[in-house]
Amino acid sequence: MSKSIALLCIQATDEGRTIAEAIREDNEGVVITNKPAMIQIEREGRIVVNAETVSEALGRDWEPEELQLVLISTGGQIDETDDEFIVYWNN
Repeated sequence: MSKSIALLCIQATDEGRTIAEAIREDNEGVVITNKPAMIQIEREGRIVVNAETVSEALGRDWEPEELQLVLISTGGQIDETDDEFIVYWNN
């Protein structure tokens, strides 16, 4: 039985592309697909968006709640802390 795929779809803005690259840095095996106006991010099990990595990539402080500004859709359950935004399947 294969694992479920966690999914994040974010807007293809300059900030969205930077966030996607930060996600790639922290999530081995993540698949990022650029579509018109959207970046689709998929990974088996879970995707972790680390505030520290995104802050470094953007060159400013970034809070995980800011992901809502570029978020289009998710697939999976969500946990959000002061340091991380996590999309995962608990099955």
